[in-house]
Amino acid sequence: MFALVSSAHAVVLVVDYTYDTGNFFSGNVAAKAALEAAALDISNAITGTLGPVTTDVYASTNGGTTATFDWSIDFNNPTTNATESLATFNAAANQITLFAGMRSLSGSTLGVGGPAGVGLSIGASSSGNPATEWAGAVAGAETLSNAAMLRGGGPVIGTLSDSMTFGATANYSLGYGALFGTLSLDSDVGTVWHYDHTTSVGGGENDFYSVSLHEMLHAIGVGTSQTWTSKTSGTDWTGTNVINLNGSGTGLIVAGGGHIAEGTMSTRISDGLAQEVVMDPTITVGTRKSLTALDLAFLQDLGFTTIAVPEPSRVLLLLFGAVGVMLTRRRQCMPV
Repeated sequence: MFALVSSAHAVVLVVDYTYDTGNFFSGNVAAKAALEAAALDISNAITGTLGPVTTDVYASTNGGTTATFDWSIDFNNPTTNATESLATFNAAANQITLFAGMRSLSGSTLGVGGPAGVGLSIGASSSGNPATEWAGAVAGAETLSNAAMLRGGGPVIGTLSDSMTFGATANYSLGYGALFGTLSLDSDVGTVWHYDHTTSVGGGENDFYSVSLHEMLHAIGVGTSQTWTSKTSGTDWTGTNVINLNGSGTGLIVAGGGHIAEGTMSTRISDGLAQEVVMDPTITVGTRKSLTALDLAFLQDLGFTTIAVPEPSRVLLLLFGAVGVMLTRRRQCMPV
C-alpha cells in the first residue's frame, strides 16, 4: 500500500507503508499527515525530471553473444531492520519511493534514512564466438542499463564496476540513481514526539515533520550518495551552487561527511527568515525546521533542478556555537 503524495510536480516522493507492519501510520493520522507533508514539500522544491525505469533487466546481443545485467533492490525493513530484497521492480517517471516505518533506535537518535542498495546478477550466453563478441555485448548492455538506471538526473547513488570473463574479459561500470529509499522514526517510549505539523512544537517535544524531512533528504542522496562523496573533501564542500550561495565551501561538512556542519544557518524558502539548515545533524527540542536556501543549493549540486534559491545578499550563513547546546539538542539522524 502507498500514498501518492502529489501528482502536480516534476519529481514526486511516494511514501510507501508496505513495511509498516505495526500499522503505526494507519493508527496515527497526524503522524502520517506530517510525513506526507514533508514529502510534498520536497516534491514542491524539485522541478527537474527523472526518467522511468520500466525494467530491471538489460540485455544486449553482439553477433551470437548476449550479456545481461539483472538488478535487484536491497534495503533494511524500516520497521524490523531485517534485510529486504525486490527481485523485480520498476519506477515511474519522476517518482522516488520511500518505505516508511517506526522502530526503536539507539541512544538519542530520532530517525535514520537512506537510499536503497542494489544487487546485480550478470548473465552470459553465446551461439557465436564470445572471444570476439563478449566485449561488445557487455558494452551494449552497460549503455542500456546506465541510460535507464541513472534516471537522467539527480545524484548518482552508487556504481558497480568490475570485469567478467566469457571467452574474453570485458569491464563494466554501472550506475544507479534515486529509485527507492527508507526512513525509520524512533518508537522508544522515552521519545516525546510532536506529530501535528500544523501546530507549534511544544517544549520538550521532538518535531515529527522536521525529522521526516531530514531523513527523506538522506533517502534521496543528501549525505548518502556517491555524488555527495565526490563533492566532499574532508570537511569542505566543492559543489559550485553551494559555494556561489555561501561564498565558500570550507568547513561546511561534518567530519565523516554525512551532514552539513552543525549550526549552519540559512534562510527558509517559505518566508526568508533565518533558520538552521535541515541537513545539519541535530535539531533543538521544541523547534521545527523547514527547507532552506542552502539545503536547496546542496540538492542542486547533487544534480537535482530546484525552485530558485534566493540571491546571496539575502541569505545569512553562519557557523555558530551556543553555551549548553548539548543540553537542548538530540541527535537527529544517522544515515543508513
